[in-house]
Amino acid sequence: MNDIVQDVYKNSEIKFLNSMIEQKQIKTPTPLISEWIEGRRIYPPGTPFPGPHRNARTPYIVELMDNMSPYNPITMQDIMKGVQLGLTATAEDVIAYFIENPAEILYVSSTETLLEKWASKRLEPLIDSCDLRKLIVATGNNPKSRKTGDKLFSKSYYGGTLDMASAQSASSLRSDSKRILILDEIDGAPVNLRTGEGKYTKAAEGRTNAWNERKKIMGISTPTEYHTSEMWQRYLLGDQRHYMVPCPYCGKYQWLDHDAGESLQHGLRSETKAGVLIKAYYLCEYYHDAIFNHHKSQMLGKGKWEPTAKSTNLHRRSYQLSSLYSPSGMLSWTDYYREYMEAMDSPDGLRTFTNLYKGMPYRETGSKPILQNVVELVGIYNRRSIPDGVIFLTVGLDVQRGSDKDDTNPARLELEVVGHGLGYKTWSIEYKIVLGAVDDPSAGAWADLRSWAESGGFTFSNATGQQFSPVIIFMDANDNYSTSAVYEFTSMWPSAIPIRGASLLKKQKHEKADQLDEIRHTNVKRFRWIKADNDINVVMISTVYYKNLLYRRLKIARISEDEQKPGYCDFPLGYDNDYYKGLTAEERLSDGSFHCPGGRRNEPLDCRVYALAAADCFLDARVNDLRATAKKKGKKAHYIQSINSKTVLELLKKSLQIKEK
Repeated sequence: MNDIVQDVYKNSEIKFLNSMIEQKQIKTPTPLISEWIEGRRIYPPGTPFPGPHRNARTPYIVELMDNMSPYNPITMQDIMKGVQLGLTATAEDVIAYFIENPAEILYVSSTETLLEKWASKRLEPLIDSCDLRKLIVATGNNPKSRKTGDKLFSKSYYGGTLDMASAQSASSLRSDSKRILILDEIDGAPVNLRTGEGKYTKAAEGRTNAWNERKKIMGISTPTEYHTSEMWQRYLLGDQRHYMVPCPYCGKYQWLDHDAGESLQHGLRSETKAGVLIKAYYLCEYYHDAIFNHHKSQMLGKGKWEPTAKSTNLHRRSYQLSSLYSPSGMLSWTDYYREYMEAMDSPDGLRTFTNLYKGMPYRETGSKPILQNVVELVGIYNRRSIPDGVIFLTVGLDVQRGSDKDDTNPARLELEVVGHGLGYKTWSIEYKIVLGAVDDPSAGAWADLRSWAESGGFTFSNATGQQFSPVIIFMDANDNYSTSAVYEFTSMWPSAIPIRGASLLKKQKHEKADQLDEIRHTNVKRFRWIKADNDINVVMISTVYYKNLLYRRLKIARISEDEQKPGYCDFPLGYDNDYYKGLTAEERLSDGSFHCPGGRRNEPLDCRVYALAAADCFLDARVNDLRATAKKKGKKAHYIQSINSKTVLELLKKSLQIKEK
């Protein structure tokens, strides 16, 4: 009897559980997000494509959505984009999917303002259009509780929570574990957290670590500056995919590239009449036929993503998409080209256009002396000899700690001896590299430099046998690794002075600004004496001023061997190309600043800058001495003010001529 009762009881339990399952209507999640969103999301009137979502309108987003699907092995993807591409909606579709197929989500916007706008203007309509509002529930089981799971910056649902945070909200970025992370407009916020905890992107990514290979991270942004763009760096870590589309005529796949250039036979072209843009079209890379905007729908539908690099992480991908891919009905090629024309006419327009429409980081190409032209400045004198016209010598010395891991970059001292003459003409007399450790002033490279100097290394002669030695030596003390060694070494050499470089030196209240034609600023100094650690005299120099000065002078062409223009730079026989490459390594940007691209050696440029600054320091000191002497003699003010560096050069020239006789 007991057995019969137990069987009945078991059967009733099974029936009860089955009935509960039937009521719950549990179903397997749709494997692909692109399939789940198709026709489900309804875009409101006023949007480019009102009505149900159709992947066919922007087919390039399908792979991006499917990478975020639960069963896809990709765990991280970064999309560097232009505008008018519908990629923000792609991130929103991912969020909607993981509300219905619940997972913990973190959405990070670049600023509080953008976050609030996105949450109210885009997220709320998204939830309603996908019929997800019914899934938003309050946490906890107390029916009388006033808590709600439907807050502006937080949505709770069975199985997960969508939290929203700004990039600079450190507390929000380091809380609960999240499986899904959306980083929107990455370059719209400062890279590092204000709390000193490093990159905000890394802080946010740390919240997904517990999910290991099941995590999903999606970064989206228009990039900014080439050297500072976090989005660009993330793009380089992936496989750098381009969306290849077929020509409607020949069927060959190609990447729509704004920078194909007018010199090539493909790329974006324009038709104008009386200076007015009529239309723009694209020339096929292979058959050079004109492709028009109405062909885009067909081309995009048959397009495919192809990697252009190899990622070190098999589960990471990166994508780049310019506004040339904006679907028909949004930004046309003619509109795109019009934006380009307007950008060309505005001072900073290309920067904005490059970021927003090309979807690429802006990189100033900069300007620098043409290497071959500088090489052609080589004179007919030998190194270590003093040509006619040299009045005095200075030395610029650069200190390099080197790298233990790079045999081509050892610890060393590099120095250049420069001769100066009338008209501020210069002659390179010697360029020397002294290998060895640079942190001990009595050993390594410093000991070898001392031995070289004591054996006559800093003594030079002209054709008549007259000897020259540097009047002043500027030694780089910028690197804290070797600063104390430089201070101690210069204290033992009367003509040696430690220096530090700064881009620009703004004049202080008690100072008079220098008249500098080479840079745009009018309230700066070329150099300034300061007191450093332990009351050591140090010269701060404006590197921007001297680099601009040198680059301008390097453009002065040779006239003849006997007569050169003021400011002309002459070089001896025997220097190799590495010297000239180093002398012109840096690029002058449009704002007057300088940038040295990675991998270039710029020590010859630094040495020359220091030597030029040393010459000005020497001449200014002589000017002050002459003015003080004239004042003691009772000379009038206008006479005293007429004494300048040219006066000093002429007097030095005369004294040399007297010595020669």
